[in-house]
Amino acid sequence: MSHDTTMRRVYGVTLETVVRRILRSFDSASPRLLEEGATWYPETTALALSLTGHENHYKRLITLEQAAAIIAGLSPRTTWTRNVQGAIAFVKEGRREAQRVVFLGANIEAAERGMLYGIEGLGGPKTRSFARNIAGDTEAVTVDVWACRVAGLDQDRLTRKGAYDAVAHAYRLAAGRRGVHPSTMQATTWSVERGSSS
Repeated sequence: MSHDTTMRRVYGVTLETVVRRILRSFDSASPRLLEEGATWYPETTALALSLTGHENHYKRLITLEQAAAIIAGLSPRTTWTRNVQGAIAFVKEGRREAQRVVFLGANIEAAERGMLYGIEGLGGPKTRSFARNIAGDTEAVTVDVWACRVAGLDQDRLTRKGAYDAVAHAYRLAAGRRGVHPSTMQATTWSVERGSSS
C-alpha cells in the first residue's frame, strides 16, 4: 500500500496535502527558527557523544547508540532540561540518581532497555526515531504531537497500520523540496508550531 493510499485511508487527505501543510509551516520560520531547526539535532548528537565512553553499571562502555537510546527513553512527558539532566545522571551515576531527576518509572525502564539493547530496546516508532535522530540519523523523522499538529493530523491515528511511516514520508518529501534533511524539517516546524502555540 502506498503512503498516499495510507494517508487517504487513515486521515482522509492526500499525501500532497500534508506535504503542503508541512511546507507552509517551514516557510513561515524566522531566520532564528531556521537556525534552531538546523542545529537542534547536531547539538543533541554532541550531547550523546559526550556521554559515550563512560562505564555503565554493567562495567561496559556506553556507545553512541546506547547514549541516544537513553536520552530518547527518558524523554516522554518531561522537559528537555530534565531529560538532559536525567540522561547525564543515568549514565554517570546510575538509575537511582536518574530517578531523582526523571520521576516516571517507565522512562527509567526505557533508558535501562536502551542501555542494554540500544535503539531496538525502545518501544514505539516515535521513541526509536528520536533515538536515531540523536545518534545522527538525519533521515529518521520523529513524529510526535507537534509534528502531527504541523501536518494537521490527529496524533491518535498514528497507531493505525502504516500511518506513522506515511507521516514520516510526508516530512521527507517536504525536506527534499527545500533541500534540507528530514530531521531539520521536523525540528524547524516543531519550533514554529511550539512558538505559535505559546
